[in-house]
Amino acid sequence: MKVQLVTEGQTQGVVVLGVYQDQKPDFKDTSLIKFIHDNPQFGKTNETQLLYSGNQSYLLVGLGNKDEVDFEIIQNWAGSSARFLLNKVKEMTFIIPEVNGISESSVIEAVVIGTQLAEFNLSSQYKSETKPHVLKSAYLLVNQSSREHSERLRKGNVLAEAINLARRLGDLPPNEMTPTYFLSEAKKVARTGKLKITVFDEKQALKKGMGAFSAVANGSNEPSFVIVLEYLGDSRAKEKWGLVGKGVTFDTGGISLKPGNGMYEMKYDMSGAGSVLGAMMAISELKPKANIVGVMILTENSPSGQSFRPGDILKTYSGKTAEVLNTDAEGRLLLIDAITLAQKDYKATKLIDLATLTGAIIVALGDYYTGVFSNNQAFASQLIEAGKKVGERYWQLPMSSIFNEMIESDLADISNIGHGGSIPGAAGSITGAKFIEAGVENNIPWIHLDIAGTAWDLKTKPFKSPGATGVGIKTLLELISV
Repeated sequence: MKVQLVTEGQTQGVVVLGVYQDQKPDFKDTSLIKFIHDNPQFGKTNETQLLYSGNQSYLLVGLGNKDEVDFEIIQNWAGSSARFLLNKVKEMTFIIPEVNGISESSVIEAVVIGTQLAEFNLSSQYKSETKPHVLKSAYLLVNQSSREHSERLRKGNVLAEAINLARRLGDLPPNEMTPTYFLSEAKKVARTGKLKITVFDEKQALKKGMGAFSAVANGSNEPSFVIVLEYLGDSRAKEKWGLVGKGVTFDTGGISLKPGNGMYEMKYDMSGAGSVLGAMMAISELKPKANIVGVMILTENSPSGQSFRPGDILKTYSGKTAEVLNTDAEGRLLLIDAITLAQKDYKATKLIDLATLTGAIIVALGDYYTGVFSNNQAFASQLIEAGKKVGERYWQLPMSSIFNEMIESDLADISNIGHGGSIPGAAGSITGAKFIEAGVENNIPWIHLDIAGTAWDLKTKPFKSPGATGVGIKTLLELISV
Protein backbone atom coordinates (compact mmCIF):
# COMPACT_ATOMS: atom_id res chain seq x y z
CA MET A 1 0.00 0.00 0.00
CA LYS A 2 1.20 3.51 -0.76
CA VAL A 3 1.40 5.70 2.34
CA GLN A 4 2.24 9.39 2.07
CA LEU A 5 2.07 12.68 3.94
CA VAL A 6 -0.40 15.41 2.97
CA THR A 7 -1.06 18.86 4.40
CA GLU A 8 -4.26 20.63 5.42
CA GLY A 9 -7.13 20.49 2.92
CA GLN A 10 -5.87 17.42 1.01
CA THR A 11 -8.00 14.65 2.50
CA GLN A 12 -8.82 11.74 0.22
CA GLY A 13 -11.38 8.97 0.66
CA VAL A 14 -12.57 7.96 4.12
CA VAL A 15 -11.29 10.25 6.89
CA VAL A 16 -10.06 8.35 9.95
CA LEU A 17 -10.45 10.04 13.33
CA GLY A 18 -9.20 8.83 16.68
CA VAL A 19 -11.52 8.99 19.67
CA TYR A 20 -10.34 8.87 23.28
CA GLN A 21 -12.69 7.10 25.62
CA ASP A 22 -12.09 9.54 28.46
CA GLN A 23 -12.01 12.79 26.49
CA LYS A 24 -14.85 14.28 24.47
CA PRO A 25 -13.65 14.96 20.90
CA ASP A 26 -13.85 18.44 19.41
CA PHE A 27 -15.68 17.53 16.21
CA LYS A 28 -17.15 20.17 13.90
CA ASP A 29 -19.36 17.94 11.77
CA THR A 30 -22.88 17.65 13.21
CA SER A 31 -23.19 13.93 12.33
CA LEU A 32 -20.08 13.16 14.35
CA ILE A 33 -21.20 15.34 17.24
CA LYS A 34 -24.57 13.56 17.33
CA PHE A 35 -22.98 10.10 17.27
CA ILE A 36 -20.68 10.89 20.21
CA HIS A 37 -23.60 12.45 22.10
CA ASP A 38 -25.67 9.31 21.58
CA ASN A 39 -22.74 6.98 22.34
CA PRO A 40 -20.80 8.64 25.18
CA GLN A 41 -18.86 5.43 26.01
CA PHE A 42 -17.44 5.08 22.49
CA GLY A 43 -13.66 5.06 22.31
CA LYS A 44 -12.53 1.67 23.56
CA THR A 45 -9.26 0.58 21.99
CA ASN A 46 -9.76 -0.38 18.31
CA GLU A 47 -13.55 0.11 18.46
CA THR A 48 -14.79 1.25 15.03
CA GLN A 49 -17.78 3.10 13.59
CA LEU A 50 -18.24 4.18 9.96
CA LEU A 51 -20.36 7.31 9.52
CA TYR A 52 -21.60 9.29 6.53
CA SER A 53 -22.13 13.04 6.38
CA GLY A 54 -23.14 14.36 2.99
CA ASN A 55 -20.47 13.31 0.50
CA GLN A 56 -17.88 12.62 3.20
CA SER A 57 -17.30 9.31 4.99
CA TYR A 58 -15.69 9.13 8.42
CA LEU A 59 -14.27 6.19 10.32
CA LEU A 60 -14.12 6.69 14.07
CA VAL A 61 -11.64 4.40 15.80
CA GLY A 62 -11.16 4.15 19.55
CA LEU A 63 -7.84 4.94 21.24
CA GLY A 64 -8.77 4.08 24.82
CA ASN A 65 -7.80 6.38 27.67
CA LYS A 66 -5.53 9.24 26.61
CA ASP A 67 -2.90 8.82 29.34
CA GLU A 68 -2.45 5.14 28.41
CA VAL A 69 -1.80 5.65 24.70
CA ASP A 70 1.66 4.61 23.52
CA PHE A 71 3.43 3.61 20.30
CA GLU A 72 1.80 0.17 20.25
CA ILE A 73 -1.72 1.52 20.70
CA ILE A 74 -1.21 4.05 17.89
CA GLN A 75 0.19 1.33 15.63
CA ASN A 76 -2.77 -0.94 16.34
CA TRP A 77 -5.21 1.98 15.95
CA ALA A 78 -3.89 2.56 12.44
CA GLY A 79 -3.93 -1.17 11.73
CA SER A 80 -7.55 -1.51 12.86
CA SER A 81 -8.51 1.42 10.64
CA ALA A 82 -6.77 0.05 7.56
CA ARG A 83 -7.99 -3.50 8.10
CA PHE A 84 -11.58 -2.29 8.49
CA LEU A 85 -11.36 -0.49 5.13
CA LEU A 86 -9.24 -2.97 3.13
CA ASN A 87 -12.15 -4.38 1.16
CA LYS A 88 -14.30 -1.26 1.15
CA VAL A 89 -12.55 1.82 -0.30
CA LYS A 90 -9.52 2.78 -2.39
CA GLU A 91 -8.28 5.68 -0.25
CA MET A 92 -8.18 6.76 3.38
CA THR A 93 -6.79 9.77 5.24
CA PHE A 94 -5.60 9.63 8.84
CA ILE A 95 -6.03 12.70 10.99
CA ILE A 96 -2.95 12.29 13.16
CA PRO A 97 -4.00 12.31 16.83
CA GLU A 98 -2.18 14.27 19.51
CA VAL A 99 -0.61 11.86 21.98
CA ASN A 100 0.82 12.74 25.38
CA GLY A 101 4.56 12.07 25.58
CA ILE A 102 4.97 10.95 21.95
CA SER A 103 6.23 13.24 19.20
CA GLU A 104 4.23 13.71 16.02
CA SER A 105 7.04 12.09 14.03
CA SER A 106 6.88 8.97 16.24
CA VAL A 107 3.10 8.87 15.78
CA ILE A 108 3.65 9.02 12.01
CA GLU A 109 6.05 6.06 12.17
CA ALA A 110 3.59 4.04 14.26
CA VAL A 111 0.71 4.79 11.89
CA VAL A 112 2.74 3.75 8.84
CA ILE A 113 3.79 0.46 10.46
CA GLY A 114 0.26 -0.35 11.60
CA THR A 115 -1.19 0.43 8.18
CA GLN A 116 1.29 -1.73 6.30
CA LEU A 117 1.05 -4.66 8.73
CA ALA A 118 -2.75 -4.64 8.40
CA GLU A 119 -2.56 -5.44 4.70
CA PHE A 120 -0.50 -8.62 5.14
CA ASN A 121 -2.34 -11.94 5.04
CA LEU A 122 -0.65 -15.05 3.66
CA SER A 123 -3.93 -16.97 3.39
CA SER A 124 -4.65 -15.21 0.09
CA GLN A 125 -1.92 -17.42 -1.45
CA TYR A 126 -3.71 -20.63 -0.47
CA LYS A 127 -7.46 -20.02 -0.20
CA SER A 128 -9.41 -20.66 -3.40
CA GLU A 129 -11.72 -17.72 -2.67
CA THR A 130 -10.59 -14.44 -1.11
CA LYS A 131 -11.87 -10.90 -1.03
CA PRO A 132 -9.54 -8.63 -3.00
CA HIS A 133 -8.02 -5.66 -1.21
CA VAL A 134 -9.26 -2.48 -2.83
CA LEU A 135 -7.53 -0.06 -0.44
CA LYS A 136 -4.47 1.22 -2.32
CA SER A 137 -3.52 4.54 -0.70
CA ALA A 138 -3.31 5.92 2.82
CA TYR A 139 -2.63 9.58 3.54
CA LEU A 140 -1.37 11.08 6.80
CA LEU A 141 -2.63 14.60 7.34
CA VAL A 142 -0.14 16.90 9.07
CA ASN A 143 -0.20 20.66 9.61
CA GLN A 144 3.23 21.07 8.07
CA SER A 145 5.45 18.41 6.55
CA SER A 146 9.06 18.38 7.74
CA ARG A 147 12.22 16.44 6.91
CA GLU A 148 11.85 14.50 10.15
CA HIS A 149 8.29 13.56 9.24
CA SER A 150 9.46 12.26 5.86
CA GLU A 151 12.31 10.30 7.44
CA ARG A 152 9.99 8.65 9.96
CA LEU A 153 7.51 7.87 7.17
CA ARG A 154 10.29 6.08 5.30
CA LYS A 155 11.49 4.34 8.46
CA GLY A 156 7.98 3.09 9.16
CA ASN A 157 7.70 1.67 5.66
CA VAL A 158 11.10 -0.03 5.93
CA LEU A 159 10.31 -1.55 9.32
CA ALA A 160 6.90 -2.76 8.16
CA GLU A 161 8.46 -4.40 5.10
CA ALA A 162 11.02 -6.14 7.33
CA ILE A 163 8.38 -7.30 9.80
CA ASN A 164 6.16 -8.58 6.99
CA LEU A 165 9.11 -10.52 5.58
CA ALA A 166 9.55 -12.25 8.94
CA ARG A 167 5.80 -12.84 9.18
CA ARG A 168 5.66 -14.37 5.70
CA LEU A 169 8.55 -16.72 6.39
CA GLY A 170 6.97 -17.79 9.66
CA ASP A 171 3.51 -18.35 8.21
CA LEU A 172 4.66 -20.39 5.20
CA PRO A 173 3.87 -24.10 5.51
CA PRO A 174 6.86 -26.23 6.52
CA ASN A 175 6.82 -28.21 3.27
CA GLU A 176 7.75 -24.91 1.59
CA MET A 177 9.65 -23.11 4.36
CA THR A 178 12.74 -25.30 4.45
CA PRO A 179 16.30 -24.23 5.30
CA THR A 180 16.97 -24.12 1.55
CA TYR A 181 14.04 -21.74 0.99
CA PHE A 182 15.20 -19.53 3.85
CA LEU A 183 18.67 -19.42 2.31
CA SER A 184 17.20 -18.22 -0.98
CA GLU A 185 15.43 -15.40 0.88
CA ALA A 186 18.64 -14.47 2.71
CA LYS A 187 20.47 -14.28 -0.61
CA LYS A 188 17.80 -11.89 -1.92
CA VAL A 189 18.21 -9.67 1.14
CA ALA A 190 22.00 -9.73 0.74
CA ARG A 191 21.82 -8.89 -2.95
CA THR A 192 19.29 -6.07 -2.58
CA GLY A 193 20.91 -4.59 0.53
CA LYS A 194 24.51 -5.07 -0.62
CA LEU A 195 25.33 -7.19 2.42
CA LYS A 196 28.16 -9.69 2.48
CA ILE A 197 26.79 -13.22 2.80
CA THR A 198 28.64 -16.35 3.89
CA VAL A 199 26.99 -19.77 4.02
CA PHE A 200 28.26 -22.85 5.84
CA ASP A 201 26.70 -26.17 4.92
CA GLU A 202 26.69 -29.16 7.29
CA LYS A 203 30.08 -30.49 6.23
CA GLN A 204 31.72 -27.07 6.50
CA ALA A 205 30.14 -26.43 9.89
CA LEU A 206 31.27 -29.80 11.22
CA LYS A 207 34.80 -29.17 9.94
CA LYS A 208 34.82 -25.88 11.86
CA GLY A 209 33.83 -27.70 15.03
CA MET A 210 30.10 -26.92 15.24
CA GLY A 211 29.30 -30.31 16.69
CA ALA A 212 26.00 -29.34 18.31
CA PHE A 213 24.54 -27.90 15.08
CA SER A 214 25.75 -30.91 13.09
CA ALA A 215 24.13 -33.34 15.54
CA VAL A 216 20.73 -31.68 15.29
CA ALA A 217 20.97 -31.41 11.50
CA ASN A 218 21.79 -35.12 11.11
CA GLY A 219 18.20 -36.19 11.71
CA SER A 220 16.71 -34.39 8.72
CA ASN A 221 16.89 -35.15 5.01
CA GLU A 222 16.69 -31.41 4.35
CA PRO A 223 20.06 -29.67 3.90
CA SER A 224 20.93 -27.39 6.83
CA PHE A 225 22.88 -24.13 6.81
CA VAL A 226 24.50 -21.47 8.94
CA ILE A 227 23.92 -18.15 7.19
CA VAL A 228 25.93 -15.02 8.02
CA LEU A 229 25.12 -11.51 6.80
CA GLU A 230 27.53 -8.64 7.44
CA TYR A 231 26.86 -4.90 7.45
CA LEU A 232 29.66 -2.35 7.85
CA GLY A 233 28.32 1.08 8.75
CA ASP A 234 31.22 2.52 10.74
CA SER A 235 34.70 1.49 9.64
CA ARG A 236 36.29 3.32 12.59
CA ALA A 237 34.27 1.63 15.30
CA LYS A 238 35.72 -1.25 17.28
CA GLU A 239 32.27 -2.32 18.46
CA LYS A 240 30.35 -4.93 16.46
CA TRP A 241 26.83 -6.14 17.12
CA GLY A 242 26.11 -9.85 16.79
CA LEU A 243 22.45 -10.73 16.10
CA VAL A 244 21.80 -14.46 16.28
CA GLY A 245 18.57 -16.24 15.34
CA LYS A 246 17.36 -19.80 15.88
CA GLY A 247 15.93 -21.18 12.66
CA VAL A 248 14.35 -24.61 13.17
CA THR A 249 11.97 -24.68 10.21
CA PHE A 250 10.05 -27.55 11.78
CA ASP A 251 10.57 -29.01 15.23
CA THR A 252 9.15 -32.47 15.92
CA GLY A 253 11.24 -32.71 19.08
CA GLY A 254 13.43 -35.37 17.45
CA ILE A 255 13.74 -38.71 19.28
CA SER A 256 12.14 -36.97 22.31
CA LEU A 257 9.04 -36.56 20.17
CA LYS A 258 6.56 -33.78 20.92
CA PRO A 259 2.85 -34.58 21.44
CA GLY A 260 0.94 -34.47 18.16
CA ASN A 261 -1.63 -31.96 19.42
CA GLY A 262 -0.49 -28.51 18.35
CA MET A 263 2.69 -29.73 16.65
CA TYR A 264 1.68 -27.88 13.47
CA GLU A 265 2.63 -24.66 15.25
CA MET A 266 6.26 -25.82 15.31
CA LYS A 267 6.72 -24.34 11.84
CA TYR A 268 7.18 -21.10 13.82
CA ASP A 269 10.32 -22.43 15.50
CA MET A 270 12.36 -20.52 12.92
CA SER A 271 10.98 -17.16 14.06
CA GLY A 272 14.24 -16.03 15.68
CA ALA A 273 16.08 -16.41 12.38
CA GLY A 274 13.19 -14.67 10.61
CA SER A 275 13.47 -11.67 12.91
CA VAL A 276 17.24 -11.48 12.42
CA LEU A 277 16.83 -11.61 8.63
CA GLY A 278 14.14 -8.91 8.81
CA ALA A 279 16.37 -6.78 11.02
CA MET A 280 19.32 -7.14 8.64
CA MET A 281 17.10 -6.12 5.72
CA ALA A 282 15.97 -3.00 7.61
CA ILE A 283 19.57 -2.26 8.64
CA SER A 284 20.72 -2.39 5.02
CA GLU A 285 18.10 0.21 4.08
CA LEU A 286 18.24 2.53 7.10
CA LYS A 287 22.04 2.38 7.28
CA PRO A 288 22.76 3.00 10.97
CA LYS A 289 26.28 4.03 11.91
CA ALA A 290 27.23 0.64 13.33
CA ASN A 291 28.84 -2.66 12.39
CA ILE A 292 26.55 -5.67 12.57
CA VAL A 293 26.77 -9.37 11.84
CA GLY A 294 23.62 -11.46 11.62
CA VAL A 295 23.95 -15.21 12.18
CA MET A 296 20.99 -17.45 11.32
CA ILE A 297 21.23 -21.18 12.00
CA LEU A 298 18.77 -23.20 9.88
CA THR A 299 17.77 -26.84 10.21
CA GLU A 300 14.91 -29.19 11.05
CA ASN A 301 14.68 -31.29 14.21
CA SER A 302 13.45 -34.66 12.98
CA PRO A 303 13.55 -38.26 14.21
CA SER A 304 15.36 -40.74 11.99
CA GLY A 305 18.02 -43.39 12.10
CA GLN A 306 20.61 -40.62 11.94
CA SER A 307 19.12 -38.46 14.71
CA PHE A 308 21.05 -37.51 17.79
CA ARG A 309 19.86 -39.28 20.94
CA PRO A 310 19.27 -38.65 24.62
CA GLY A 311 22.53 -39.63 26.25
CA ASP A 312 24.76 -38.37 23.42
CA ILE A 313 27.65 -36.09 24.33
CA LEU A 314 28.40 -33.38 21.80
CA LYS A 315 31.38 -31.09 21.45
CA THR A 316 30.17 -27.56 20.82
CA TYR A 317 32.06 -24.91 18.87
CA SER A 318 32.76 -23.15 22.17
CA GLY A 319 34.93 -26.13 23.16
CA LYS A 320 32.52 -27.19 25.90
CA THR A 321 30.95 -30.62 25.82
CA ALA A 322 27.19 -30.98 26.22
CA GLU A 323 25.26 -34.03 27.40
CA VAL A 324 21.94 -34.43 25.62
CA LEU A 325 19.18 -35.28 28.08
CA ASN A 326 16.33 -34.35 25.76
CA THR A 327 16.49 -33.87 21.98
CA ASP A 328 13.58 -31.41 22.13
CA ALA A 329 15.97 -28.94 23.78
CA GLU A 330 17.76 -28.52 20.46
CA GLY A 331 17.52 -24.74 20.19
CA ARG A 332 20.13 -24.06 22.86
CA LEU A 333 22.48 -26.55 21.14
CA LEU A 334 22.17 -24.59 17.92
CA LEU A 335 22.58 -21.24 19.63
CA ILE A 336 25.71 -22.06 21.61
CA ASP A 337 27.41 -22.88 18.30
CA ALA A 338 25.96 -19.80 16.59
CA ILE A 339 26.99 -17.28 19.26
CA THR A 340 30.46 -18.81 19.33
CA LEU A 341 30.69 -18.33 15.57
CA ALA A 342 29.63 -14.68 15.95
CA GLN A 343 32.37 -14.11 18.52
CA LYS A 344 35.22 -16.30 17.31
CA ASP A 345 34.93 -15.81 13.54
CA TYR A 346 33.22 -12.43 13.24
CA LYS A 347 34.55 -10.66 16.36
CA ALA A 348 31.18 -9.55 17.72
CA THR A 349 31.63 -7.47 20.89
CA LYS A 350 28.00 -7.61 22.04
CA LEU A 351 25.41 -10.27 21.36
CA ILE A 352 21.65 -10.57 21.15
CA ASP A 353 20.08 -13.92 20.32
CA LEU A 354 16.40 -14.47 19.54
CA ALA A 355 14.80 -17.89 19.88
CA THR A 356 11.50 -19.63 20.42
CA LEU A 357 13.31 -21.52 23.14
CA THR A 358 11.00 -22.69 25.92
CA GLY A 359 7.37 -23.33 26.70
CA ALA A 360 8.27 -22.30 30.25
CA ILE A 361 8.44 -18.65 29.19
CA ILE A 362 4.80 -18.83 28.09
CA VAL A 363 3.84 -20.20 31.50
CA ALA A 364 5.69 -17.26 33.09
CA LEU A 365 4.77 -14.37 30.79
CA GLY A 366 1.94 -15.54 28.56
CA ASP A 367 1.74 -14.26 25.00
CA TYR A 368 2.40 -10.65 25.92
CA TYR A 369 6.01 -10.28 27.07
CA THR A 370 9.29 -11.52 25.65
CA GLY A 371 11.65 -12.95 28.25
CA VAL A 372 15.00 -11.17 28.68
CA PHE A 373 18.09 -12.92 30.05
CA SER A 374 21.44 -11.16 30.24
CA ASN A 375 24.88 -11.05 31.81
CA ASN A 376 24.92 -7.25 31.66
CA GLN A 377 22.27 -5.18 33.44
CA ALA A 378 22.96 -1.93 31.59
CA PHE A 379 22.63 -3.69 28.23
CA ALA A 380 19.40 -5.40 29.26
CA SER A 381 17.94 -2.11 30.52
CA GLN A 382 18.79 -0.41 27.23
CA LEU A 383 16.98 -3.09 25.26
CA ILE A 384 13.89 -3.00 27.48
CA GLU A 385 13.75 0.80 27.18
CA ALA A 386 14.15 0.59 23.39
CA GLY A 387 11.23 -1.84 23.33
CA LYS A 388 9.03 0.57 25.27
CA LYS A 389 9.67 3.29 22.69
CA VAL A 390 8.47 1.12 19.81
CA GLY A 391 5.66 -0.80 21.49
CA GLU A 392 7.32 -4.16 22.24
CA ARG A 393 7.12 -5.60 25.77
CA TYR A 394 9.99 -7.27 27.60
CA TRP A 395 10.43 -8.71 31.08
CA GLN A 396 13.80 -9.57 32.60
CA LEU A 397 14.34 -12.80 34.52
CA PRO A 398 17.20 -13.56 36.94
CA MET A 399 20.50 -15.06 35.75
CA SER A 400 22.28 -15.53 39.06
CA SER A 401 25.17 -18.01 39.15
CA ILE A 402 23.10 -20.06 41.61
CA PHE A 403 21.31 -21.54 38.56
CA ASN A 404 24.57 -22.89 37.08
CA GLU A 405 24.33 -26.10 39.08
CA MET A 406 21.05 -26.92 37.34
CA ILE A 407 22.84 -27.54 34.01
CA GLU A 408 25.82 -29.42 35.42
CA SER A 409 26.49 -32.88 33.98
CA ASP A 410 28.25 -35.84 35.58
CA LEU A 411 29.82 -36.77 32.24
CA ALA A 412 30.16 -33.52 30.28
CA ASP A 413 30.65 -29.82 30.93
CA ILE A 414 26.95 -28.99 30.73
CA SER A 415 23.60 -30.70 30.11
CA ASN A 416 21.00 -29.46 27.65
CA ILE A 417 18.10 -29.41 30.10
CA GLY A 418 17.96 -28.27 33.68
CA HIS A 419 17.61 -30.61 36.61
CA GLY A 420 17.64 -30.60 40.39
CA GLY A 421 14.59 -28.42 40.94
CA SER A 422 11.71 -29.36 43.22
CA ILE A 423 9.55 -30.14 40.15
CA PRO A 424 10.49 -31.24 36.62
CA GLY A 425 11.23 -28.27 34.37
CA ALA A 426 11.87 -25.89 37.26
CA ALA A 427 13.36 -22.59 36.05
CA GLY A 428 13.13 -24.00 32.51
CA SER A 429 13.60 -20.72 30.67
CA ILE A 430 16.50 -19.70 32.91
CA THR A 431 18.35 -23.01 32.51
CA GLY A 432 17.92 -22.73 28.75
CA ALA A 433 19.48 -19.27 28.85
CA LYS A 434 22.24 -20.53 31.15
CA PHE A 435 23.18 -23.16 28.59
CA ILE A 436 23.54 -20.50 25.87
CA GLU A 437 25.48 -18.24 28.23
CA ALA A 438 28.08 -21.01 28.58
CA GLY A 439 29.17 -20.08 25.06
CA VAL A 440 29.71 -16.38 25.84
CA GLU A 441 33.43 -15.61 25.88
CA ASN A 442 35.18 -13.03 28.06
CA ASN A 443 31.86 -11.98 29.58
CA ILE A 444 31.02 -9.72 26.62
CA PRO A 445 27.55 -8.11 26.89
CA TRP A 446 24.93 -10.66 25.85
CA ILE A 447 21.15 -10.83 25.82
CA HIS A 448 18.99 -13.86 25.15
CA LEU A 449 15.41 -13.14 24.08
CA ASP A 450 13.00 -16.02 24.55
CA ILE A 451 10.26 -15.20 22.04
CA ALA A 452 8.32 -18.47 22.37
CA GLY A 453 5.24 -16.61 23.61
CA THR A 454 5.44 -13.59 21.31
CA ALA A 455 6.72 -14.91 17.95
CA TRP A 456 3.27 -15.87 16.72
CA ASP A 457 -0.34 -15.20 17.66
CA LEU A 458 -3.08 -17.36 16.17
CA LYS A 459 -5.88 -15.19 17.53
CA THR A 460 -7.53 -12.86 15.01
CA LYS A 461 -7.02 -9.22 15.93
CA PRO A 462 -8.78 -6.17 14.48
CA PHE A 463 -5.41 -4.77 13.40
CA LYS A 464 -3.70 -7.81 11.87
CA SER A 465 -4.20 -11.32 10.58
CA PRO A 466 -3.28 -14.28 12.82
CA GLY A 467 0.18 -15.80 12.52
CA ALA A 468 3.80 -14.75 12.91
CA THR A 469 4.53 -11.35 14.45
CA GLY A 470 8.11 -10.45 13.47
CA VAL A 471 8.76 -9.64 17.11
CA GLY A 472 12.00 -7.90 18.04
CA ILE A 473 12.76 -6.20 14.73
CA LYS A 474 11.60 -2.74 15.83
CA THR A 475 13.46 -3.06 19.12
CA LEU A 476 16.73 -4.13 17.49
CA LEU A 477 16.67 -1.19 15.08
CA GLU A 478 15.80 1.24 17.87
CA LEU A 479 18.59 -0.11 20.07
CA ILE A 480 21.24 -0.14 17.37
CA SER A 481 20.32 3.36 16.17
CA VAL A 482 20.61 4.95 19.63
